[in-house]
Amino acid sequence: MSNATLAVPAAGRAGRPRHARPIIAAVLVATFMAAMEVTVISTAMPVIVGKLGGFHLFSWVFGIYLLTQAVMTPLYGRIADSFGRKPIYLASTGLFLVGSLLCGCAHSMVALIIFRAIQGIGGGGLAPLGVTIIGDVCKPEDRPRVMGYLSAVWGIAAIAGPLLGAFFVHTLGWQFCFWVNLPVGLITMAMVWRYLRDGQQTRSRAPIDLVGCGLLVLGLGLMMGALVQFEALPSLTLILLLALAFVALAGFGWRERQVRHPLLPLHLMFRPLLMTANASSLLSGALLIGTTAFLPPLIQGVMGDNALDSGIVIGVLTVAWTITGMTIGRAVGRLSNRLLAVSGGIAMAAGMAALVPIADGGSLIWLTAIAIPIGAGMGLTSIVFTLAVQGGVPANERGRSIALFFFCRLMGQALGSAAFGGVLNAGLAATKGHDVMQELVNPALRAALSPGYLAAATLRLGHALHGVFVLAAIIGIGALIAACFTPKRSVQSP
Repeated sequence: MSNATLAVPAAGRAGRPRHARPIIAAVLVATFMAAMEVTVISTAMPVIVGKLGGFHLFSWVFGIYLLTQAVMTPLYGRIADSFGRKPIYLASTGLFLVGSLLCGCAHSMVALIIFRAIQGIGGGGLAPLGVTIIGDVCKPEDRPRVMGYLSAVWGIAAIAGPLLGAFFVHTLGWQFCFWVNLPVGLITMAMVWRYLRDGQQTRSRAPIDLVGCGLLVLGLGLMMGALVQFEALPSLTLILLLALAFVALAGFGWRERQVRHPLLPLHLMFRPLLMTANASSLLSGALLIGTTAFLPPLIQGVMGDNALDSGIVIGVLTVAWTITGMTIGRAVGRLSNRLLAVSGGIAMAAGMAALVPIADGGSLIWLTAIAIPIGAGMGLTSIVFTLAVQGGVPANERGRSIALFFFCRLMGQALGSAAFGGVLNAGLAATKGHDVMQELVNPALRAALSPGYLAAATLRLGHALHGVFVLAAIIGIGALIAACFTPKRSVQSP
């Protein structure tokens, strides 16, 4: 689930800096903070909607953070090469904290979305710059061990995030899902300020393609807007938005081929291994956001359970992901990559298919059981394709290939949140039920509803979520088909 490998560690210094340990500790803590930011609000979002309203904008809270984070991630590496790790890492963390503070102060869903964009712009630098700093301060022989710590941080954050979100909702308030970042972030900034010293070898002026970045944001933003609001937009407006999105993305692709230092290595997209891996990453990213963001409305809105129950279900999914990734990693190389990838695809597709009928009514125990194969399938395909990309490309292209792989996952999450949100909005608009979520997740309002109205309201929301999980099942089948094209063995490049 991590995008922590998005940057290639810089060449190590001759010796280990005197204060390497506190620097590494600060990076690990900051990475935990950024990794937890998506999952910590997943279980809190139904409650946030109950307070702020604007359920039709629900998916933008996830999508805008992921979009800005994904686009900024490759930019931060270039900026840090030009101006040094320390000032850019501090600026990234500071901007993330400003966004976190403002998110907790949001008084409407529109304001929350704007503040999440600020948070994502800052958060886009935490993981890749953290990896780069670790590469700077660690001896080569120490890097694998520290990167193992970093991977463990992502796993712990994925498990702890949903549970912490539920805890804050039931105790201090949903605002603390964002404000919890403030003391943690300030401590890490102080440690980096105190101990990290930039060396001159980290300063290389690399051109930054701001025009390409703008075209990418414009194209993806317009496409997400069209997907989220397709049921409310006039046909001509919808067509115009999609046309402008494709023109902007085509312009981005053309520009990437013209500039000397492109934002993304798109020329690598057309290699068979990378095409399969990136397609799987894109589809798996969409399925990840489809479960972590849209299961809580089912649990809390339709089934009438609370945020803690949502946290448990999402926690089971992430535990299954983490355990599978850790155990199967040892088998990769001894078993066929295609066999492992197809097995993961079958588990994901079967789990998503099992969610379709449960939207119309089911038990929390059964939903928790369904989360296990979904998480295991995601963990399996993630580790197989990550290792396949690492071992299947030449060493001088490995960093860019991995960056593209994880960028595709972030884009899958962003576009998936928009597509699922559009389906949800369309289902609710058909029954004029956009206000239903506020009534169902607020315990006081829900208790005041008449039995007949409550049954009708849960039926409307369940029907809309049914469409979401039908789309998820279709995407799951697509992920399975992509897995079938996996090479049986990766050619291990030096």
